[in-house]
Amino acid sequence: MHFVRIGNRALNLDRVTHCEVQVWHDAVSVKIYMTGMANNTPVVLNEEEAKEFWKYIEYIAEKPV
Repeated sequence: MHFVRIGNRALNLDRVTHCEVQVWHDAVSVKIYMTGMANNTPVVLNEEEAKEFWKYIEYIAEKPV
């Protein structure tokens, strides 16, 4: 399991299927879709959480395996 703490939430990155980043003018939000959700409702992060989460995802993507 790979948990990451964003704000007051802990997300299991093993369950994430995909993310959508929405940038409108200076506002940023991230929708996180996860497996096991009954109606596939995304987790939506506000601007501060979205920036922190996306910075972490980019860090993970750049790390060699």
